Amino acid sequence: MDSSVDPNCMLNNGLLMPKVGLAISQNQSDDLIYTVVVDYGYRHLYTVSFYKNEEVVGEAIQKVLTETDIRQEDLFVVTKVWQNQKEDIRGAFDKSLKKLKLDYDDLTKFPSEETLKSKLTEFKLSRFQFKIPFYFSTHQPAFVKVEEGGKIVPGKIANHVAWAELEKLVNEGLIKSIGVPNFNVQSLLDMLAYCETKPVCNQIELHPYLVQDELVKFMKDNEIIRVVYYPLVGGGDLKRNSPKDILKLELFQEHAEKYDRTAGQIILNWGLHRGHCIIPKIFNKERLIENKKSQEFITGGEDYQKISDLDCGRRCFPGINFEFLCYTPVFA
Repeated sequence: MDSSVDPNCMLNNGLLMPKVGLAISQNQSDDLIYTVVVDYGYRHLYTVSFYKNEEVVGEAIQKVLTETDIRQEDLFVVTKVWQNQKEDIRGAFDKSLKKLKLDYDDLTKFPSEETLKSKLTEFKLSRFQFKIPFYFSTHQPAFVKVEEGGKIVPGKIANHVAWAELEKLVNEGLIKSIGVPNFNVQSLLDMLAYCETKPVCNQIELHPYLVQDELVKFMKDNEIIRVVYYPLVGGGDLKRNSPKDILKLELFQEHAEKYDRTAGQIILNWGLHRGHCIIPKIFNKERLIENKKSQEFITGGEDYQKISDLDCGRRCFPGINFEFLCYTPVFA
């Protein structure tokens, strides 16, 4: 019996995606990203134009390609078209690819289905201050916006039109795979009815407090990989869900002792065992190594089930509580 989790996910187009990735945050140096790839073995790098991290990732990748034996095909680089770029998918992608200094992108993620707050919104997310027109998911089949007074009206670009633009880039060989973020079953059903190229993944919140069995089953049935954010129950509603809460649970302390691992590794391993891909946003050396090693063991089936039984539908990122999301119930 294999004593480790398969390090890769098989996508529905036959390509492989490393299960343990790294979400690149703002203000990271190219030297640090280089170290993460060369010394710590990370190959799956998630970038977002909104965080203005593509240029530094591009510099790091070029150093990796020129100074080591690692080739571009050994890496799995992910970009995301941001919501305010939806009306010019090709233009946004071309800018990202140029900044990344790559000939093609392994995976490009579609913008979330969104509302648009018409005025500039200033908000603080983690330690960063933003002042931008912000967009987020409402699970509508077309581009929508919120006018003054909270009235939701149709936008100019339907999702099937924007998705077709990404499909063209796939057909031209500039993108190998395309995926979506924060889609529920309804949204996925809608997309599967019109798409020619099926999304390979859906980036969603999943952890022991939010198992989402029905959505996960639907995605598995349709060969759509789950890419997980907040895998350790962190971020968003921190007063109610801090990472320390779950890491200190007796269940994870017992499993950590039983398998000679950390509580964090036990939780990440549970997600990997379920076939998910995880992309924590962390640049602490010890945690980077710890997260990577979370795929190097397998626990017992009963122990995995005990973790799943913690499910209580609790979200770290509820959306409706946030002014910058127009108080929209984005996951309704």
